[in-house]
Amino acid sequence: MKLLRAVSRLIIGLTFIFSGFVKIIDPVGAGLIVGEYFKIIGIDSLPLLYQIIGMALSGAELLLGISVLLGLRMKVSCKLALGFVSVFTLITLFLAIFNPIQECGCFGEALKLTNWQTFYKNIILLVFALILYFQRNNFIPIAPKSWERGFVGVYALLIILLSIYSYRHLPLIDFMEYKVGTDIHEKLSMAENISEPTFGTILIYKKNGKVKTFLIDELPDSTWTFVDSKTKQVSSKALPAAINFAVSDREGNYVTDSLLSIEGKLFITSIPYFDRLSGPDLDKLRLINEKFKEKKINHIILTGSSFWLIDSLNRDSLDIEFFYADHKTLLAMNRSNGGLIYLNNATVTAKWSINDMPVDSFDSVINEDPELLAAKMRIKEQLAAEVAAIIILLLVVVMRYICRFAYTHKIITDGYNSESESKEA
Repeated sequence: MKLLRAVSRLIIGLTFIFSGFVKIIDPVGAGLIVGEYFKIIGIDSLPLLYQIIGMALSGAELLLGISVLLGLRMKVSCKLALGFVSVFTLITLFLAIFNPIQECGCFGEALKLTNWQTFYKNIILLVFALILYFQRNNFIPIAPKSWERGFVGVYALLIILLSIYSYRHLPLIDFMEYKVGTDIHEKLSMAENISEPTFGTILIYKKNGKVKTFLIDELPDSTWTFVDSKTKQVSSKALPAAINFAVSDREGNYVTDSLLSIEGKLFITSIPYFDRLSGPDLDKLRLINEKFKEKKINHIILTGSSFWLIDSLNRDSLDIEFFYADHKTLLAMNRSNGGLIYLNNATVTAKWSINDMPVDSFDSVINEDPELLAAKMRIKEQLAAEVAAIIILLLVVVMRYICRFAYTHKIITDGYNSESESKEA
């Protein structure tokens, strides 16, 4: 039973940590997921509420996963884990049967599951959550209650800071279709039939009486003798879905191809909600646009707001060419309202939030080799995510081992004190 408790704690803890982490580093995406659920019941006009709920749920999920994995307040943590899993099992059963949305978003944009896959996953988690619930009294506290509350408070603070940072900047990891390095032209030209099988040439070789097939790019050494070749289905793997990148001018004419055919640099400021830009944000746009004009570099604005609203907000003061795209596309391109996207020959080279626009480092950005800049951005993104994940897991390990050697839990039985090590029973 001790091993089963440990396995259950590990699976529930790591699953909650992964699920909460990939959403907490993309709080805008978490808010969009919550919004999809509210639309099911006919509420679709409270974006601020969706954002708050999304961040709160993601943070709670991450904190609960840490608490279970570390062994903090296990009587409470096991009850909450069972509650979380039970509620979402019922929700995903509803989604699987009626399919009001395509997928539940339980792992954000990092991992896509069908509604039935998510339901089966929750059934498995429910088994482990029930084990933890019924065994909750057999976990020995790793520290005094005051220490455990302090640990929970420290992690809660770190999670809040991580969420705020990700909201003000960009997600630590970009899981969207327009991540750095994406060739939009190539994505648009991909087949839309994602279930289409792929075919290839199979080469048949023989050696020592043994016959084996090889793909054309995996030929054997010269000791094998060629026998025959034929064409057959080599993979049933789904092809990547084509992205939805449709841009129109104010007259409704689609200009997607003309924008993507621009050779060299094209900077796009993505503004899903123009009326939410502050005065300082507009000043920043004007300043960086002046730099683009000085260098004669293409710079446009893609917005999801209506043109009459843009006109009413004195768009001419920005002196930038405006085009229209839907909100979903804009938020997939850049999670920041007023974020900057750098395309080079239709390939995403770099991204910045409205708070990180390279106003001061403008010259170094435009003079740097685009491929090198893209590589630096990808390395920076990967490094930031790895550091954040390592810090969380390292604190779990360090806190647990500190408590293991610094605290001995005392159990009172029949009027006598007996000692037990501060580790899980």
